[in-house]
Amino acid sequence: LAVRLLWVALEPLTFPVADETMWIAWGSQTLPSPEVAFSPLRLRFVFHPPLYLYFVGVPVALFDTLEAVKYAQCLVGALLVPALGLLGRRAFGERASLVAAGAAAFYPELVWFTSHFWAETVFTVLLWWAMERLVAADDESSARTALASGLLWGAAVLTRETVLYFLPVAALWLAWRRKGGARRAAWLLAAAALVVVPWTVRNWHVFDAFVPV
Repeated sequence: LAVRLLWVALEPLTFPVADETMWIAWGSQTLPSPEVAFSPLRLRFVFHPPLYLYFVGVPVALFDTLEAVKYAQCLVGALLVPALGLLGRRAFGERASLVAAGAAAFYPELVWFTSHFWAETVFTVLLWWAMERLVAADDESSARTALASGLLWGAAVLTRETVLYFLPVAALWLAWRRKGGARRAAWLLAAAALVVVPWTVRNWHVFDAFVPV
């Protein structure tokens, strides 16, 4: 967290490029505007998933500055460290855990992303925590942990839609691994659907078309 905060404070002046301009315009201007007022039903937004848009819009609405988004990304980005540390320990032991956590903490591109307006910081954290909870659900034979993984996976899908297509693979892996795995896989899929399907319904309502994410 300290490394990320220091980077945000000391980075030389930059200007938004490519998708950054889109996220800033929609997140800090359109989304909080009186015409939309954060309502998904009044938001004409369909070409990207919505979660990062709201991640940008809420801090701007609360603090009236885009700098607030950067510091929020520092906090969220630091959460990748325990996710990879725990997953590394489950898979390969304590040394691998420390290497994985250290890579997450100090890898330059991961630090760089926290000061820029791309969905990668939020997406990476959600996806790897979903993975960590998936492996934990298998290790502990826990339906509750599978449910948590599904919720996190659904949130990751609403940040980067392509990971939706890997959800059935994760469910099959969980179902195949141990006795009772099919029940845990069902919880995983149900929880992910609980997060994703409302946005699918919104897309149908607003655009009169089946757009899953």
